Amino acid sequence: MRTAGVVILLYGIIVLGGGIVGYATAGSMASLVAGGAFGLGLLASGIGVRRGKKLGFIFAPLVTLLLTVFFAYRFAQSGEFMPSGVMGVLGLVALVLYFALRR
Repeated sequence: MRTAGVVILLYGIIVLGGGIVGYATAGSMASLVAGGAFGLGLLASGIGVRRGKKLGFIFAPLVTLLLTVFFAYRFAQSGEFMPSGVMGVLGLVALVLYFALRR
């Protein structure tokens, strides 16, 4: 259970950082807002998972799945692996690890 929370925390940091990088490189306010909101949400749910809170166990996989589907859709539309493909793969890895390590 604790390790699954760490996986979500790490993914949350990556999402938050991606939003900041998207803003810094492309001036995308949408990346900053979405990356900040989803990144902070993942950090909060990762902490909830680590503490054994029921809401953390609900929101962590839900938000991760939502982001994975969003980035997979963006990758399918653009065909560019960076950044959509990378984020989609990282989200899928986070989901698999979350469910494999959740006990």
